[in-house]
Amino acid sequence: MSDFTLRQLEYLVAVAEHGTIAAAAASLHVSESAVATALTQLERSLGTTLLVRRRAHGVQLTSEGTLAVQRARSLLVQTQDFQAEFSSVELRGTVHIATYPTLAPTLAPRLVRKLEDAHPGLRVQVSTMPAARLQQEVEHGQVDLGICYGFDLAGDFERRVLRQLHAHVALPPDHRLADAERVDLRELADEPFIRYDQSPSWEHTQSVLEAAGISVNTRFSTDGYELARSYVAAGLGWSLFVMRSLNEGTRDGGHIVVKPISPPPTPTEVVAVWRRNRPMRRVQPLIDALVALVQEDARTLPELG
Repeated sequence: MSDFTLRQLEYLVAVAEHGTIAAAAASLHVSESAVATALTQLERSLGTTLLVRRRAHGVQLTSEGTLAVQRARSLLVQTQDFQAEFSSVELRGTVHIATYPTLAPTLAPRLVRKLEDAHPGLRVQVSTMPAARLQQEVEHGQVDLGICYGFDLAGDFERRVLRQLHAHVALPPDHRLADAERVDLRELADEPFIRYDQSPSWEHTQSVLEAAGISVNTRFSTDGYELARSYVAAGLGWSLFVMRSLNEGTRDGGHIVVKPISPPPTPTEVVAVWRRNRPMRRVQPLIDALVALVQEDARTLPELG
């Protein structure tokens, strides 16, 4: 049997993620020589070359190294789960949370603060990514908890519904419908539209437009949520969003007006998802903190409906 350690696997994964031994060592708070020695010992133990060291150019994984990194990630996840399943001590180590770009700004920073204040031994990492990648990384155990929209889930996950959101209209403050109680999308069909072109948000927007029986005249298309809001605030068009910011100001000093849609579209669930075999001792504290945040936001900013 090959004689290797979990620490060596951890170093291998870190080097693969950071691209250089120096960067990996810095992220792990160890010396470069410790990482280099561990990798040499791992290669000797496995009897293969995992990476090619290139002076001043970082490292390049071999085909065996790429496979080893995949297997190492899986083993490290299983080790964390094993410890969490049987440990009665305080939650410690690193947890990985992933979400969409639209959900992250209003949730992620406060979630990290809440978790790390409650669990001083915990380090929280947050990534933003498209729907397909998020689900893949949750399924493979690289992400402990994903925060996403429920309508776009394709895998077999455990889930917790956090909140239901209704798509809403975003208008410039001087729009003719800015004082309306509700807006029928057919009244906007001929006006310039700002397309927030990020998956899965755009696919959901299309379903709302199709249900209303209208097509739109897109003036600007962007995958930047804040840029889309700024286009609206500048009076360049109207838009549809699901996630509502905690204030209606834009980064360039503008302002938008949000209105519920008449008739209201089918609500969208915001959900927390995790792999079925993850120990709840590890996942539950993340869910509890997230639910508390969402409840606070619901009191501060009631849902349009």
